[in-house]
Amino acid sequence: MKTLITNAFVLDMVGNTANIEKKDILINDNIIEKIDKCIDKDIKIDEKINAKNMLVMPGLINTHTHLAMSIFRGYKGDKKLVDWLEKAIYPVEDKLQPEDIYWNSYLSCLEMIKSGTTTCNDMYFGMNKTIEAIQDTGLRAVVGWCIKDDSIKDKIEKTREYAKKYNHDKNSKIKIYVSADAPHTCNPETMKLCVDLAKELNTGLHMHLAETMSEERKIKSRYNKRSTEYLKDLDVFDIPVVLAHGIYISDSDIELLKNIKGGISHNPVSNCRLSSGICDVVKLRKNGINIGLGTDGIGSTSTMDMFEEMKTAAYLQKVITKKPDSILPYDILKMATIDGAKVLGLEKEIGTLEPGKKADMIFIKTETIHLCPDNEICSNIVYSANGADVDSVMVDGKLIMQNRKMININEKEVMRQVKKIAKRLL
Repeated sequence: MKTLITNAFVLDMVGNTANIEKKDILINDNIIEKIDKCIDKDIKIDEKINAKNMLVMPGLINTHTHLAMSIFRGYKGDKKLVDWLEKAIYPVEDKLQPEDIYWNSYLSCLEMIKSGTTTCNDMYFGMNKTIEAIQDTGLRAVVGWCIKDDSIKDKIEKTREYAKKYNHDKNSKIKIYVSADAPHTCNPETMKLCVDLAKELNTGLHMHLAETMSEERKIKSRYNKRSTEYLKDLDVFDIPVVLAHGIYISDSDIELLKNIKGGISHNPVSNCRLSSGICDVVKLRKNGINIGLGTDGIGSTSTMDMFEEMKTAAYLQKVITKKPDSILPYDILKMATIDGAKVLGLEKEIGTLEPGKKADMIFIKTETIHLCPDNEICSNIVYSANGADVDSVMVDGKLIMQNRKMININEKEVMRQVKKIAKRLL
């Protein structure tokens, strides 16, 4: 099937400076075949999309999520991380049923799509039901069963089973990673188990790192090391890693992280909401560490809108450096697209719009009051736009949202199901 997108202002995210031109995009099945001015109209086309007054750019990549936590939106918030988890979240999580995981994940997927995310990286439990929700909504995703000392059970075998099913299927939009919760919840034996499994499956490892000072103190008291040193000594950095948060990273930690495969997922809104701290993204990027953006779970971030993460990330770096040009809009957009793809090891497939890559893209309405005038388009996207400006979303060459309407999905039914779960459990 061939699809031709016409009249688009294309922001391809290729290179270190913004390249925005009015072009056509030719898609062959799920692959971008050509991007050029006035593609030959005599080519046999199965579908034509007029992108007039639209900015077309790569889909946003959410590098750290807990999709099934949508039920916790606004639930007993305004607490520190550990207090919030232990007193509000864990007691309810113990009661979640498989179908609850499905519907909660489904709601998060819908919110991501409607705000321009086309790929996410998720860790939680009951991930077989989350995978069902991801597939039913059409998203691309990296997925892992979250392992910790008191919660291993069948997660090793599930990870192995699903990795064999999906990781070698070229047509699959699902990729399985091993997931270890965090250094302070995974003792050396558990962490080694996760590393060995990732090596066996030739995949990566997704985990939290240095999110709070209390976590760092725990590791220091147990092992007389920093978390990063603890992981280094357990060969964690021998494999690709996605390290969520990375707030309390020292200069010595940076030396250990400089050459890792993967990178850090920066979750600015969640970090602010939980008063966890501010990740020094500018310093990490200057040291060659890949940084992607993530929302975390809805309970701590309130929305899955990556535009909110972009704004907040930019503002926080300007505050901590006291330099307004310490990070620029295009830098932030790279974090939300191609740099996020690098963090997930998917940069050969997604993250930019160029021939040979998967056709994952979003269409942003530009003829709106809050985006007028368009003196600097990248600045408008980062500082002025919001998720509701996304008109249409394409994943793997297929539109899954068009004109703000989900295709073949009953949004009201999804909300009804999640409200029913919340009424039962909260």
